[in-house]
Amino acid sequence: MSATISAYDEDNFPFGYSADDSVRDVLLEFQNSGVAGEHTGGPNEGGFFGGNAFNGTSYGFTSTTVDGYAFLATGDLHYYFPPFNGSVGDGPTAHTLWGTLESITLGSGITSSGAVVDPFVTFTFDDPLYGDIADGRANVVHDIIWGLMNGSVTGASDSAGTISQGGLIAALEDNGLDVDQAFADLVGSSAATETELALAA
Repeated sequence: MSATISAYDEDNFPFGYSADDSVRDVLLEFQNSGVAGEHTGGPNEGGFFGGNAFNGTSYGFTSTTVDGYAFLATGDLHYYFPPFNGSVGDGPTAHTLWGTLESITLGSGITSSGAVVDPFVTFTFDDPLYGDIADGRANVVHDIIWGLMNGSVTGASDSAGTISQGGLIAALEDNGLDVDQAFADLVGSSAATETELALAA
């Protein structure tokens, strides 16, 4: 299994950062623009695309309180949200994201059709990550998306006591991406920003 940077646009990086900065530093700066606890404590805009309210081929989220914070997760994604979960310990854990995760795009704004308006990076998992509903909120898909929903690239614990496994950064590292290298070194000469492409035309 491996994670790769399949696209990036330096023009949309967090202010003051470039492709010469490490992936970790850029992601942490993106995190700093997020709003911790926004999903549970304030307004948010997010939803599934290509499915219904509880599943789809992508899930997008954009902050309504902070400019420049959005993400889109793609794969075969599900949200277990039963109207009643029965007695304690009976069946899967409610409010669990699960399924397969193929890519994560970070940037700002989400369109009504489910695309990031101004993306700055897309990470692709060559072998999709699989989050088993039986693992509850500790599964990797829930950990990454829940972290990002709460303004964190390092995951977020929840009110039910689930401890994060490290969120997006841990998943990238676990899948072989050296987040302490510069974007330019990881993608090499194949990367070009929209500005560079326009100048070359």
